Amino acid sequence: MLRMTLKICLVATLGLASLLHAAPQPGDADYPTRNPSPRHDEKVKAVRSGTYDLVLIGDSITHSLGEMNDGKYAPNQAVWKRHFEPRHAINLGMNGQRTEEILWNLQNGELDFVKSPKVAMLLIGTNNSDDRHFKHVHIAEEIFAGTKAIVDLIRQRHPETKILVLRIFPRGGDSETGVSPPAFNSSKQCIETCKRAGELTAQLADGKHVFWLDVNAVFLRPDGTINTDRMWDLLHPSPAGAEAWVQAVEPTLATLMGDRPIIDPVSPTPKPAP
Repeated sequence: MLRMTLKICLVATLGLASLLHAAPQPGDADYPTRNPSPRHDEKVKAVRSGTYDLVLIGDSITHSLGEMNDGKYAPNQAVWKRHFEPRHAINLGMNGQRTEEILWNLQNGELDFVKSPKVAMLLIGTNNSDDRHFKHVHIAEEIFAGTKAIVDLIRQRHPETKILVLRIFPRGGDSETGVSPPAFNSSKQCIETCKRAGELTAQLADGKHVFWLDVNAVFLRPDGTINTDRMWDLLHPSPAGAEAWVQAVEPTLATLMGDRPIIDPVSPTPKPAP
């Protein structure tokens, strides 16, 4: 009886291990998923024809950092022009995309750099947990797997590039009110998944090639709710929030880039959360 019980336990353990290490399948956060976008096509052309020292990768939060898009600047143009244009940066942020879609973008041309960038800054995963705008969502461990797949791909294609992974930004709940419509009020489960996934991504840092930073405190009031002066729709940074975010990243980014932080001498530098 004991031998049978041990055998059953062994089979169950092996089955769980097999599940955890199974190859990605369609629908998984780490399964490359095509999401057609003219912006992707434009970015592939830009990557293959230019030389960039810094690449920003992510969803609409990154996209909103003020890069030119369709002949117009996004809301945070001053932040882009001040902190990123001087560093020969390219913005690969894609509105509404998730880890699996960013992974496909990178596999299909967006990493075809003529010369490896010095730094890639990655912020991704919030859309994977958004149960109010997506039919299928992922748990924190799956979002971690998708983020890891992106980091692994960049490391494989550009081993000299340093990668700065940012913790997934906070989201506002149903009890909060945004100041810029439409507000992105999130479910409790979505908020908790983002928190947990953000914590897990810290494991990706090795202090040599991959680095991790939590700057979420710049978007929060002392009571833990969203500061709508800096995150006006409870999800996307306002111009003030974008500046606070980038100021918090500057010391680390400058170290990785090998240059000096671009710091506003008037406004104090927001400190990352411990």
